[in-house]
Amino acid sequence: MTDPNAPRGALSLQNVLKYTVQHHDPNPDAAPKSETDDPERAQFLANALNAMTVDAAAALKAALVILNSEEASTDDQIESLDVIRSHIDDIDNAITLVKLGGTATLLRYITHSDNEVRESALNTVAEVSQNNVFCQNALISDKILPALAKNLSHSNPSTVRCSLYAISSLIRNFQPGYEEFKRIQGIRSLIPCLKSTNLNVYVKTAFLIASLTSIEKSVRDDFVKEDVFPVLVENLKPVEDFDIKQETTLFALSSLSRESELKLSTEKREEILSKLEQIISKNKQSETCEDMVNYARNIVDNLSAH
Repeated sequence: MTDPNAPRGALSLQNVLKYTVQHHDPNPDAAPKSETDDPERAQFLANALNAMTVDAAAALKAALVILNSEEASTDDQIESLDVIRSHIDDIDNAITLVKLGGTATLLRYITHSDNEVRESALNTVAEVSQNNVFCQNALISDKILPALAKNLSHSNPSTVRCSLYAISSLIRNFQPGYEEFKRIQGIRSLIPCLKSTNLNVYVKTAFLIASLTSIEKSVRDDFVKEDVFPVLVENLKPVEDFDIKQETTLFALSSLSRESELKLSTEKREEILSKLEQIISKNKQSETCEDMVNYARNIVDNLSAH
């Protein structure tokens, strides 16, 4: 594993290059030599390391070589993904990764059996696609969204959370991504996340729904048709202080209820309004609950208008 005290990417780069050299020796039958026994080899390694610290393309290519090798250990894979993540915050480097065939590699790794490897790959997908149309298009074309949606039913909450992060990067503010997500019934795959007992999973899901539905009415209609609103209502509680789960629930309900035909029964509508009035009355004097109260008031107004 990498030294936790080393700068991110530095030690990994060294290990990646060493591994690449070791596993791509042009004379594999020759007796192995240590770096100190072979001055020319040591100098080559030193020069290559120096070059790779500034040559992101070489570092990305070397990392992919390892990830695509059957001989790579779990530690090798994690270090290689760390190397990739240390470079792709630069948009040009993210595009280079895709051009080197990185999307196909990531598609394999987001279902890896090792939790740490899989989650690192999922975070890599999220980071490489964030605000990057070229990479978003490539990942969607390579059918990564179905695999991400399938991960949402995984038993490991960390896998679900990281998958939500990747999905969000691919579909928020990117219409082709959202259309593909809708086509593969991705909206429906979010519903189990709203029933999760894991707070982080629930909050990330509710926030994603709120973000997606807060702008376009057509998107709100998509979520309403999949009966997401009643599932969110099940989580609505009349709390007396700030609660992150309630805030994101109210945020999502506020977005979904705007100009929407919810088809609520009179009894259900009154039940919801009662909870909302309790939230407002119990928290309206608290500055930390200002957003909660505002969302609750918006829902009351929205339900009263329809």
